[in-house]
Amino acid sequence: MRPLLRFLLPALLVAGCASTTQVTTRFTAEGSHPPRETLLLVAHTPEGGTRETWELTCKEIFSSSSLTILLSHQELPLWYEGGKNRILDWAQSNDVQRILVVELTHLLIDAAAPPSGGNRLNPMDQSASEMTPTWQVGIGGELAREAAPEALRQHGAELINADGKPLWTGIATTHEASNTVAIAKSQCTALRNTLKEHALIP
Repeated sequence: MRPLLRFLLPALLVAGCASTTQVTTRFTAEGSHPPRETLLLVAHTPEGGTRETWELTCKEIFSSSSLTILLSHQELPLWYEGGKNRILDWAQSNDVQRILVVELTHLLIDAAAPPSGGNRLNPMDQSASEMTPTWQVGIGGELAREAAPEALRQHGAELINADGKPLWTGIATTHEASNTVAIAKSQCTALRNTLKEHALIP
């Protein structure tokens, strides 16, 4: 039995460390919000390469037989210039009722040399009672800055409908190196699991 445990323990430890992102829910809308068949993924960043890499990586994680994933960099290549209304107009025109937005503007800040005051990257750091309709909060809001551990990255995330109403908002705290693919895999695995737990995606 002991030789078997020697092989199992390392495997269990690796499995236990597979996820490096913790998701903290800040707000969940009251009432019933049944999952829809289509989800638009939006990486909020002016860096085109980061946006494309994150969305393509996360598509594989969110895709399933019951959920079709659309990517903002393919459907709305210049949406960043038009902002919220451009995405909502497109979603309404294409009958897309679920949009997941993750704030990645500061994704590649060097964790080894954080800016003065730390690199807490949470534009949605407020309690549920303080939540207002998002985008002022999740997209384009002021970043709260305070000391953060090395290589710790916090990104606001929100699931909205085509009218811009927030259904869920939270913070993804990721312990990863400055590698977009690794961060995206970790973040989206944790976000997918959280949204499934809240019955917001199939």
